Amino acid sequence: MGDCEVCGSKPAAKVAIIEGVRLNVCYDCAKHGKVIEKPAVAMPKAKGPAHNMGTHAKGKAAALQSSREEIMDDYAEILHKQISKIGLSYNQLAMSIDENESYLKRVVHGDTLPTLKLAKKLERALNIKITELPE
Repeated sequence: MGDCEVCGSKPAAKVAIIEGVRLNVCYDCAKHGKVIEKPAVAMPKAKGPAHNMGTHAKGKAAALQSSREEIMDDYAEILHKQISKIGLSYNQLAMSIDENESYLKRVVHGDTLPTLKLAKKLERALNIKITELPE
């Protein structure tokens, strides 16, 4: 994973949101933000075509892909447009995805970066895409 992106002196062991930025950080620097995940562990490539993988291997592959996904830069604009288009209130949306309404408003207004878990909930609820694999 490399060195900590905050202090630079220790190996990065976690991924955290610090002041709205997703960073690879050491254990000590993780306390300065919200830890969102442990680093992804590289998995060996499956042999043969993907459709021959067992259910367990497909689950691991999907989890690895999900752990590498990132929130799109224009997530707030996408969310705001779709919520307006559908005509949902923040309260209705928050209840439907079991999230706090004030937190949801901060995310939609771009004040707070959503976690990947929340982003996936919003993608399913609103039929949109706000995550992507980095290039």
